[in-house]
Amino acid sequence: MAVTESYFYDDLPVVLSASRLAQSQSNTPSAMTVIDKKMIRASAALNLPDLLRLVPGFTVGFFAGTSATVTYHGHADEYARDMQVLIDGRSVYDPVFGGIPWTEIYLSLDEILRIEVIRGPNAAAYGSNSYAGVINIVTEHPADLTGTMLSVTTGYGKTRFVEAAHADRVGRLDYRLSTSYKEGEGFDNRDDSSRTKWLKLDSDYNIDLNNSIRTTLGVAYGNYDEGLPGLLSQERELDNQYNYQFVEWNRVLSEKSKVSLQFYHNYYSIDDLNHTISLSQQISTLDLLQGFDESLRADIFAATLSGGAYDFEAFLNALNLTDSPMVYSWLGMKSHRYDLEFEHTFEPSDNLRIVWGVGARHDRGESYWLLQQDDPISRDMYRLFLNAEWYATPETVINLGSMLEKFEGKDHVFSPRLGINQHLTPSDTIRISGSRAYRMPTIYEDNSHVSLYLDSQDDEFNTWVISTEDLEPEQIERIEIGYFGHYTEYGINFDLCLFHEEYSNIIDQYVHFDIADPDRGITDPFALEVLSQLQGFYQNGAFTYTNFGEVEIDGIEFEIDFRPTNRDLIFLGFSYLDISGNELKRIKDGVASFRENAEEKIPKRTFSLIASHSFDDGFTASGAYYFTDEMEWPGEGDAVPNFSRLDLKLNKHIEFSGNEIDISLILQNLHNENFDFFQNEDPDPFNVWERRIYLQAKASF
Repeated sequence: MAVTESYFYDDLPVVLSASRLAQSQSNTPSAMTVIDKKMIRASAALNLPDLLRLVPGFTVGFFAGTSATVTYHGHADEYARDMQVLIDGRSVYDPVFGGIPWTEIYLSLDEILRIEVIRGPNAAAYGSNSYAGVINIVTEHPADLTGTMLSVTTGYGKTRFVEAAHADRVGRLDYRLSTSYKEGEGFDNRDDSSRTKWLKLDSDYNIDLNNSIRTTLGVAYGNYDEGLPGLLSQERELDNQYNYQFVEWNRVLSEKSKVSLQFYHNYYSIDDLNHTISLSQQISTLDLLQGFDESLRADIFAATLSGGAYDFEAFLNALNLTDSPMVYSWLGMKSHRYDLEFEHTFEPSDNLRIVWGVGARHDRGESYWLLQQDDPISRDMYRLFLNAEWYATPETVINLGSMLEKFEGKDHVFSPRLGINQHLTPSDTIRISGSRAYRMPTIYEDNSHVSLYLDSQDDEFNTWVISTEDLEPEQIERIEIGYFGHYTEYGINFDLCLFHEEYSNIIDQYVHFDIADPDRGITDPFALEVLSQLQGFYQNGAFTYTNFGEVEIDGIEFEIDFRPTNRDLIFLGFSYLDISGNELKRIKDGVASFRENAEEKIPKRTFSLIASHSFDDGFTASGAYYFTDEMEWPGEGDAVPNFSRLDLKLNKHIEFSGNEIDISLILQNLHNENFDFFQNEDPDPFNVWERRIYLQAKASF
């Protein structure tokens, strides 16, 4: 009997993310993890970042109660710029800071069909910023979710979370309208409460048998408490807005050919203006002056810096200062992304499938506080891509992918990938692939100019962050050898991957002590020296960006998905990394200092385990365990000890008269308290994961 593609294809998950072609998981050129509905329901996760803890090699950190960063193989700060995240083909990557606004892009976990995670670069399919990996979130079609759903969750930190959705069909139009509201107090000992509301419309209109239009519209409003008590990071409120519009036309040309045209627009704004207390009030809070009467502290501080020459009033006059609050903003900004893409998929022969396309993108960022200009900064990009799957023999599949991109103000970049999958038996596949990808600097990295001001933006006092050079894109090259086993009779999928990654031209932030602070028009040498000491009290030099860092990673990752019956699920993921590399630490007096500590910023091991069993009476019990080795979070983060978390979930499913009710008890972090992103023990620890308990009720009718 002749061996055909279906011989290796039956009963395997069909995925889209690896090459833009629908493929069985045994045919993909990259290691990938699929989180399906059963895993989502079994988990005790209440948000998308928590779900991604299941993926081998992934690191998740919450730097505030609702604000998360998600990265693959670490080396990411609050804004994980190395990950591409797609929701039904729409990128949600922010062009100003990079990273993903996880809270604002909220998706109900009930509407997710599956999450396809490419572990490794995939720029050949999705372009720059598909650098360390791709997370493709595939939602349910509106036609598959008919009816009404209500959900209420309450628990730890005064969490109140309400969701409502209704889906129906009107003529040729399928639609789903959903809304939700969530509030909570976040971490203890931290002012990070949040109040967020979302509204979303998802529709699909069938024009005829060959043409359809998919439209998604969404808007989110969030109000967040932010900041920590201190000289500069005052507690305050942020007002965020996020909206998007997505439309996609699909046309079937024949049984072996189809085209699509999609357009989307993302808008994101953060209103965050931070006023500190006045200069004299800041001085009065200094620990080193606590032994003195408060009325004398400003004079003592001025005399200390000037060697006894100034009292506070003379100090202000000599340095051309006023006793004003410092004014600055880390995050106040607006961003837009407009993207248009045409795609054509066809089969020129029985053993060859090709997808190709062209696209154009316009990004725009606006922030006086971050970029030191009133006008927005724009950047255009154009791309051409092609991916092909060729059955050289019935047992040998070759995947070839390429992406050519041209960014405004940058040289063009070419991202290739070649993969060979050899089917040894219907159950066993060996995979070998190599790829290269790039990460473009964000608008902020290319144009940052953040300062401290006195009272208003007209009086610049201290340069905080400034871009000083034309940055090149980061580059990664990866070679992997993998094995995929699919044993239907035992209900087991097994994936093993050995890989070598080389990161170069890494964009790193470092301290440049030779960057001068703003000129205040002072000519007296003594006053200039005192001013320099005062400016250095807040920060010496300035942070800036450069292409310097280099990292090499050798690693092994595997995952086991075991489902012996339709009632049972066990999933296990593991990653082990051997890391080396260096980065620029500072420049002072023209001399550069380096540090070889890449291994400290990337956890050596991650582990995840989830298990679930459904009983006859409608009860389901599940548990999950996650472990991440000790690491140092870059940016504003700290070195944190290893993170381990044990979750449990008990669910009761009730059906009556065509209606369904689910009642769940969710327990998170049962066994241990963990620092997350920050580690601060004095005076009160914050960002500590404590034991959390939630009660959730859902009704579908």
